Amino acid sequence: MIRVPRWGFVAALVGLVASTLLLAGCVVGTTTALSASAPSTVSGQAVTFTARVAAATTPTGTVTFREGAAILGSAALTGGTASFTTTTLSVGTHQIYANYAAQGTWATSSSAAVTVTVVAANATVINTHPLAVDGGGKIVPWNSGGSDAYDGVVRNSWNYLLNSVPTAPNGLKAYFSYSFLDPDTQAPASSPHDPGSLYSMLTESAIEWYRYSGDSAPLNLAQTLLNYQLANGMTASTDNWPSVSYASADAGATTYRGASRGDQTGIGDGTGVVEPDKVGEQGLAFLQMYEQTGNTTYRDTAINAANVLATHVRAGDATHSPWPFRVVAATGAVRDEYSAHTVSAIELFDELTRLGLGNTASYLAARTTAWNWTFAYPYQNQKWDGYFEDIENKTTQYNPNQLNPMMFARYLLQHPDRDPNWEAHVRSLIAYVETTFAVSASGANTIKEQGDLMVPMGSHTSRYASVNALLYARTGDVAAKEKAYRSFNWATYMDRSNGVNIDSPDIGDEWFTDGYGDYIRHFMTGMAAVPEWAPTGQDHLLDATTTVTSITYAPGRIDYRTFDNAGTETLKLAFAPASVTVGGVALGQSSGGDGWTYNAATSVLTVRHSAGNHILVT
Repeated sequence: MIRVPRWGFVAALVGLVASTLLLAGCVVGTTTALSASAPSTVSGQAVTFTARVAAATTPTGTVTFREGAAILGSAALTGGTASFTTTTLSVGTHQIYANYAAQGTWATSSSAAVTVTVVAANATVINTHPLAVDGGGKIVPWNSGGSDAYDGVVRNSWNYLLNSVPTAPNGLKAYFSYSFLDPDTQAPASSPHDPGSLYSMLTESAIEWYRYSGDSAPLNLAQTLLNYQLANGMTASTDNWPSVSYASADAGATTYRGASRGDQTGIGDGTGVVEPDKVGEQGLAFLQMYEQTGNTTYRDTAINAANVLATHVRAGDATHSPWPFRVVAATGAVRDEYSAHTVSAIELFDELTRLGLGNTASYLAARTTAWNWTFAYPYQNQKWDGYFEDIENKTTQYNPNQLNPMMFARYLLQHPDRDPNWEAHVRSLIAYVETTFAVSASGANTIKEQGDLMVPMGSHTSRYASVNALLYARTGDVAAKEKAYRSFNWATYMDRSNGVNIDSPDIGDEWFTDGYGDYIRHFMTGMAAVPEWAPTGQDHLLDATTTVTSITYAPGRIDYRTFDNAGTETLKLAFAPASVTVGGVALGQSSGGDGWTYNAATSVLTVRHSAGNHILVT
């Protein structure tokens, strides 16, 4: 008996079915999808429209490209694809469609509209978006003039991360192994990967987004990344820096052991090298995820990070920080002595101490050392060096960055009770960043990254904006609000309409940190600080003093739980609340102590509770 191989049989069957359909004259359904080479262009420049026609068998025939009833052109299908290029679109917004004409047994189909905006040849375009300004010539968001602009940027960013990130050659989604992509080709770059900062930033962004939206998909992604770090990116338990996170890895590597580029060129960490500031930063992320999920593995990882940091803390001086920037994990040998990024370790110590977890006495001592050093040295001499993983080892401090002072300012604004002079300190830090890193553009302060890369970038500009928004929320300083608004508006332009976010118009790379992890969270902070920037007519829990562990949104009803029994939450609502309960007990309306207040003019509800963690708003 002759045996037909399984796949040969399937192929033969498919061919037989197709032939039968053709002979019988049966109609085969098709679908047509249309894309444009750019969402916006300058008058006279070429735009290419590409139609892809799909069916059970590969169609042939012709696609016509239309704007309304007007035919722009047509092209024959090759392998199911047809393209048409034009340079004649007029200035304005165009809705383009592709129509596939029936051919043989393949049925007609039409695409959804693709929008392309054409601007005058002398117009300013930022990352595919024509610059939009108000009547005073100051920048407004590219995507809207209303309260949904920042929400739209965040949604666009998460949609890309969840649905469009390419799979790398190693079989993993690119964010597991690469720091950035080419925004146009989606090809991964050869620069060292930076999971230490990326996964920490994305964790904060995902937790804040879940609270705001009830969407758990980004939260699941953040947990997946932290779990991958635990399985593939920790130092050995016998190391001098035991069982803590590696901050970097070689591009494309599936395990994280530091970036070997640092072995050859000095740019990067080096094999087997950790960054203690990222031990603190990712330790804090693990603690945040413990509070979100209750997973004690995350808690224990955070406690271990704090223990290791407390063990290795030193007094520091003008050239030595409380922890070196880079150390060999196995031996503790120092590769780079200085990092002014102390705030993540301070926050980690603070929260563990508040919860009564770990060796709180040693945490308090280490925290005091780091706090005092920060004010004695970088706050005074402005040597805010040491954060970015792709910078060479330094023997002297000459590469300050804006991240360290702005994250410290953010901490002071979020915890003013921990510094009696918080406002003066915050204003001084903002002034330093404005003097050193700010460049004015269409009414916005755009913020450059660091001494070694003095170009304005989206994530750093949005961080500066969030700090100013928090300052406005604390003090009512309308000048700070205006600075925040314009800087956020400029930062929206880093987000393309397809969710591909670049770091800077001057560079144009798609970094997962700059474009997503360290970008989303600052817009979330901005909307929490200034609720009018959150969408009107929607329900969102904007801000909370404790982690929101679960939340369900329904029309006229928000049901949520918090990690702590005591907390204050700020919500923007689409309905006027009639009742707020805590643990099933009605909470009274009160502007002081436990209770709730509602401002009908702003649609903002504030809930304060101290005796329960299950809150229902109806």
